[in-house]
Amino acid sequence: MYSYSHAEVESILEKYGDTIYRTAYIQLKSKDQADDVYQEVCIKLLRMKSKIDSEEHLKAWLLRATIDCCKDFWKSAWCQKVIIDNKIVTEQMEEQEEQASGYLTECMQQLPCKYSVVLHLFYYEEYSIKEIAQLLHMKENTVASRLSRGRNKLKKILRKGGKNYEF
Repeated sequence: MYSYSHAEVESILEKYGDTIYRTAYIQLKSKDQADDVYQEVCIKLLRMKSKIDSEEHLKAWLLRATIDCCKDFWKSAWCQKVIIDNKIVTEQMEEQEEQASGYLTECMQQLPCKYSVVLHLFYYEEYSIKEIAQLLHMKENTVASRLSRGRNKLKKILRKGGKNYEF
C-alpha cells in the first residue's frame, strides 16, 4: 500500500485536470471557486493512502471527489451566510460570461446543479446512465429523469437565446 508521488499526481492532472475543472466550473459557475475545488481535489489525491487500480476507477474517483467538494462549498458557512452586493454579483456574472468557453456552457450554467451535473457527465464525459447512477449514488431512473428534465430545460433556455439544438 503506497500513495501517489508528486510526479504521478502531475501526470494524472495532465490527463484529467480539464475534466476536474470543467465539472467544478459547471456546478459552481465561478472560475475562482472552480480553481479552489481543483486544488482541493489535488490535495485529496496527494493524501490518498493507496493507489487506485484502473484508469476508469481513477477518473470516477476524481469526478466523485470534485462533485463532493462542490457540495461542500455550497454547504459552507461562507456560502450560506455571506450577503453579496447585487453590483458585485452582476460584475461577476459578466466576467464569467466573458470567460465561458461557449454559448452552450453559458446555458448549462443557468440550469440547477442537479441537472447540469448529469448532463455534463452524460454528454461531456460520455458516461452511461448506469455509470452516472453509480458515481452519484442514486437510482438509474432518477438519473434518467434528471437527464430528460435537464435536456428539456436546456432546450427552453437555448430557444430563448434564438438557438435550436436537438439532443
